[in-house]
Amino acid sequence: MGEDHLEGKNSAVSTISQTSIKRAFPYLRYVSTLIMFYVLVTKVDWNRIEQIGRRGFSLIAFAFVVTLVGIAVSVVRWHRVLAALDVKSRFRDLIELQLAGMFAGNFLPSTVGGDVIRAKWLGSVSKASSDSVASVVLERLTGWLVLPLLVLFGVASDPSMLQLGSVSQMIMVIAFVTLVALFVLVRLSILKWQFPVASKLRFLNGVMSSISKGLGRFRENPTEFLRLIGWAFLYQICVVAASIFAASALSISIGWRALFVLVPTIAMLQVLPLTIGGLGVREGALVLMLHPLGIRSAPAIEFGLLVYAINIAASLFGAPSFAMGSKRLVQRRADNP
Repeated sequence: MGEDHLEGKNSAVSTISQTSIKRAFPYLRYVSTLIMFYVLVTKVDWNRIEQIGRRGFSLIAFAFVVTLVGIAVSVVRWHRVLAALDVKSRFRDLIELQLAGMFAGNFLPSTVGGDVIRAKWLGSVSKASSDSVASVVLERLTGWLVLPLLVLFGVASDPSMLQLGSVSQMIMVIAFVTLVALFVLVRLSILKWQFPVASKLRFLNGVMSSISKGLGRFRENPTEFLRLIGWAFLYQICVVAASIFAASALSISIGWRALFVLVPTIAMLQVLPLTIGGLGVREGALVLMLHPLGIRSAPAIEFGLLVYAINIAASLFGAPSFAMGSKRLVQRRADNP
């Protein structure tokens, strides 16, 4: 009995510790983001920044506009997924949901990301919770399929990207691991695999159910799936184009083929939930990957921070939608069914 009591006590302590860590994690991310921001800002060469002229600011404006176009393209992709799932949606509502999700992802330390907000709020509006979750999962899945494919395209168009030593190896490993992980996830979804309730991976059960449901719809209409992949490619092209404008604004010479390799690779790395908005992960990866191309640390950090600032500025459009929540969208749907 004594051993059973001790085992139960240890289990309770372990549960409390895990709960405490889970609650503290968002605040730790917030603190780590502030520290990382301070460290990165101290590495910036402000003399170079002050030399950005009218042409540089024009290029930054172009990057911002292309970023907004990319957001619109991503909403079209999401709209096409919802159409395949027979969920009625309005483009205006999806724009607001997308921007609200971006704002949450870039400003809030919570582990509840923008995708969760999009799925939950859309479920409140459409009264189709499971299909709303499935739409967000499938929309993200197409993006993760396109990212490694773009890396392979960039490497094929510029074989010199394979001659960067350990950096080239890291890039190819990241692309390969992503493709394998996607294949395994999709395969398990098709087989309708379910993790045990006690497993720490049980949260993936809902994701795989959503993938299985969506893939079933797309098997009936493969042409629509190909269109969806096309929209995913177009979105990533917008992301790369915005990066090209940002690099040019800072007079950083990076070939567009190289950016077709680097930008998707960094996007795959930014999934690590270390800081808010991937701050530090993006800049660190740029310092590492641009060094073999002859670009010093300071310009690489400035490039990453400029891309981050452009995304932050774009996500500010989602602040009003986030502040008002989903109730306004529900009321609008009720007033105009």
